[in-house]
Amino acid sequence: MNIGEKIKKLRLQKMLTQEQLAYALGVSVQSVSRWESGVNYPDITMLPLIAKLFNVTTDYLLDVEGEKNTAKLLKTVETIEVQSKKEAEELLAKFKAERFPVLKDYSITESNGKYILELTKEFNVDLNNVKFDK
Repeated sequence: MNIGEKIKKLRLQKMLTQEQLAYALGVSVQSVSRWESGVNYPDITMLPLIAKLFNVTTDYLLDVEGEKNTAKLLKTVETIEVQSKKEAEELLAKFKAERFPVLKDYSITESNGKYILELTKEFNVDLNNVKFDK
């Protein structure tokens, strides 16, 4: 999978539009479109920003395999802000339907008219064996 395909996949997973991604990175919508279609690639100085935004490594974006990686991903805690309790419940249903990672705990709270969905997911896998591009 090339970097543009990965960016598109990550953008869609985060439910961002090309416009929102472009704004977050300070680039034009056309730039994002060209990356995703494989016409151009992001400037190398953009890679850390893209990786940080999507919470991945630059190695992942560039398909670099780590040979001596002994890290183990045990769990993640994700916090998502939505506009309504219904929207939070719909997202929760999607996460519950996923076979991997395993949803272990969640909460929905209201704060200042916004709803916060907090999810705890367990992985307990060797990072060398995880296939991120499926």
